Amino acid sequence: MAERRRPRWDVAPLRLADCDELGEVHVRVWRETYAGVMPADHLDGLSPQRSAATWRGIAESPAHPGGGTLLARDGAGRLVGFVSSGPSRDADAPTEWELYVLNLVAEVHGSGLADLLLDRALGARDATLWVAAANARGRAFYSRRGFRLEGAAASHDPTGISELRMVRRGGQTPL
Repeated sequence: MAERRRPRWDVAPLRLADCDELGEVHVRVWRETYAGVMPADHLDGLSPQRSAATWRGIAESPAHPGGGTLLARDGAGRLVGFVSSGPSRDADAPTEWELYVLNLVAEVHGSGLADLLLDRALGARDATLWVAAANARGRAFYSRRGFRLEGAAASHDPTGISELRMVRRGGQTPL
């Protein structure tokens, strides 16, 4: 019986030179992940160029100590995921730190990459995050990693979909 090898991931901080590729991957991930969750016209209207411009602004800004954006590439050098974290943006935040985004292309779902990126972005710190209420896969992943629904809800401005805040206290939980 052949032993299944775990993929090797190269994880590195976001650089300005990565932004065009990240814009493409970001739009791809949203279209894969949020089909049936967000309105199709919103997903169809996403622009890799606008996304890349946003990421360029982030890459040009100083990262907060312990925060920032990390990109994950597979063994062939293809960008397959990314994560961003930093100080909470919520006035009523139950923690000081927030996971802003954790996105993977569909082909690497279930590979362990999300766990790796979450660990690199947050370590064992307390944190909050916002997740689409209808994103069952995301909610299940975050629950497995110790996040619990906290009670706050909001409407995603561009689409009106419901988002829920989750919080993790006491660091990571056993997998």
